[in-house]
Amino acid sequence: MFETVVPILLFGGLFIAIMTTWAVLLTKYLRQRRVLKYTDPLRAMDIIGRVRQLKVRGREEEAVLLVHNELAMPVDQAQSWVKSI
Repeated sequence: MFETVVPILLFGGLFIAIMTTWAVLLTKYLRQRRVLKYTDPLRAMDIIGRVRQLKVRGREEEAVLLVHNELAMPVDQAQSWVKSI
């Protein structure tokens, strides 16, 4: 019995790890894709980093204004995007 349980648990753990990694990468890709409508990839990475720093410091309103001003993204979309990061 032990010989059959271990491979099943290993497969289950590996499957969960792969699915979690896939979900994280997909989320990251979709967030960046929303910004890529407005700018190029290098600038998008820079803006994402600056927004994360502002959010960590508790300045979410500043982050929304940054996205709105830098990308000319509508305010309601900018708020939604900043919250999703």
